[in-house]
Amino acid sequence: MNRFLARTLSTLNAVFALLIIVIATASGATGGGYYFTGSLSLSGAIFGGLGGVLVAALICGTIAFLTLIERHLSVLAEAAKRNVGG
Repeated sequence: MNRFLARTLSTLNAVFALLIIVIATASGATGGGYYFTGSLSLSGAIFGGLGGVLVAALICGTIAFLTLIERHLSVLAEAAKRNVGG
């Protein structure tokens, strides 16, 4: 069950990263206002996208790193189980 949850988190992590980037880009393009006034800013979209990439890298990168560690530990645990009997 734990492996299933870890793999599900790993899959959803990529979706969350894309969602963070898209929301940050849209927020930068609209000027970060609560109501959309009809004007879009290209420079705001670029800076918002770069900020979104930074935030996604910090948050989702940390989660990806932890799932990578979990995968390596599960491989080591299986290898240890196989070598105990022989």
